[in-house]
Amino acid sequence: MPVRPPLNGFQPHALELARTAAGMSRTTLARALGVDPSTIHNWETSRSHPEPEHLARITEELGISLDRLVVVPRNRRVLADLRILAGLTQRQVANRAGVSTTTIGKIERGEASLSDRHAAALADALCLDERTIRAAYLRNRPLPQSP
Repeated sequence: MPVRPPLNGFQPHALELARTAAGMSRTTLARALGVDPSTIHNWETSRSHPEPEHLARITEELGISLDRLVVVPRNRRVLADLRILAGLTQRQVANRAGVSTTTIGKIERGEASLSDRHAAALADALCLDERTIRAAYLRNRPLPQSP
C-alpha cells in the first residue's frame, strides 16, 4: 500500500484542541466519522492525517471552519490545498468540474497544462475565482531543468 504524503498545513494539535473544546471524546468523534478511535489518536499525534472528506465531517461535528485544521498561507496555496480546504477529494472535484480524476491529479501536480476550460471548471467546482486557481496552479508547476 503506497504511503500518502503529509497533508500540507494539517494541524494535529488544533484538531485535539477543537475536539476537547467541543467536549467530545476521541471515541465519540470516531463514531460520528465511522472510524476507529485509534484513527483519531493517530491524526492528533501526527502518525497519520485525515482524508479531505473526513476533514469536512470533522469540521461539521466540531462546529469549526476547516482553515482552523489546515493552515496554509494564501500566497503559498497550490491547487491541492484549495481542494482540501474545500473539503473535497480529487474525485469529487473531477465530478463537479466534468473532467477525469486523472486530469485533476495531473493539473494539481503541474504535469498538465491548465486550459481556460479547466481553470473555469475548477473555479466553479471550488467556488473560487479563476485568478486564484491560476495562481495556485503556477505555484505548483515544476521549475525548468537546467541543461
